Amino acid sequence: MKKLFFIFCLLWTTAAFAEGTIDKRVINEMLTTVNNQYLEPVDNAELIYTGLKTLPEMDKALKITKGRDRFYVYYNYRIKSVVPFPKDNGDVLGWVDAVHKLLTDITKVSETAELKDYQLVDRMMKGMTSKMDKYSGYYSQFEYVDHERDNVIYTLYSDRMIKNVLYIKMRVFNKQSAKMVEQSLRENPRAVGVILDLRGNSGGMLNEALKIANMFCENEIITYTAGRNERNKHYYTAGDKALFTGPMVIMVDGGTASAAEVLAGGMQEQSRAKLIGAHTFGKGTIQNVTEMSNGGKLVLTTEQFFTPSGKVIHKNGIEPDICLSGTENDMCIRESRLKQDDDVDMAIKLLRNEI
Repeated sequence: MKKLFFIFCLLWTTAAFAEGTIDKRVINEMLTTVNNQYLEPVDNAELIYTGLKTLPEMDKALKITKGRDRFYVYYNYRIKSVVPFPKDNGDVLGWVDAVHKLLTDITKVSETAELKDYQLVDRMMKGMTSKMDKYSGYYSQFEYVDHERDNVIYTLYSDRMIKNVLYIKMRVFNKQSAKMVEQSLRENPRAVGVILDLRGNSGGMLNEALKIANMFCENEIITYTAGRNERNKHYYTAGDKALFTGPMVIMVDGGTASAAEVLAGGMQEQSRAKLIGAHTFGKGTIQNVTEMSNGGKLVLTTEQFFTPSGKVIHKNGIEPDICLSGTENDMCIRESRLKQDDDVDMAIKLLRNEI
């Protein structure tokens, strides 16, 4: 009796493996999320094909091509499967069925793919997102690392008084940034002007940048965000009681990016600060992280930042009021100016003209 039970279990396990582990639910989650949330509309046929092209890395005898209205699976130069596209390119459920069939057929013709069928969906999704934009991506449950810059010690923050001007330099926004700016302002009540040096500041935590804006602005829009549908806008407005209302200069360069650009651009357009330096980097998008049912993480660009007047920050960057880097085609050049100590002297001169 025990022997018969053992044989039954062996046969059941073999059958379970034969069915494979191509998770249709995850494919549905991926395509639905991308179609609904990605910043720009997607071409599902091209998107899926980009992902499928990564699979032959597992088995060199495998080849996948895209025709006008169908995918072809080759093995050792012979067609093994033909899977037609849905009639409607926007039919997500139709694409889910097509991808599931493709991956299942691949496991039937490639022994390597069959042995590693649990990797197929992860590989395909990683390939799909690799060409979307450099900030989107897919990570399996063993790969994802949260890069949020919240280290309390590693602040890259400094301040000093230059006669009657408070000079603040920060290279990143983390959980301590706003507290440290507030502390600098309270410890130097005699400051008649402020220089905020954001050269090389790659961004970090947006909330901290907005808290800093609250210290210098009153009831003014700092930025707003919108996704594919610009009617759904989210405005970020400063509070009604600024900590410092005197003149300001913000220093920027080609390394000023993301939340630092949002802060600089908002304060510039609200005539709250003069910008001096070089054209900023131009990273103005928001990424959301979606946890998939297989434990993987889909990082997707879903929204972008705008200046208060509606200018797109992403790829365009922020033009300073006074360009110190030189111009090309009537545009201020993007370059790092971290080592240009004379820029601080220029900022002080500009500020004192306004005091």
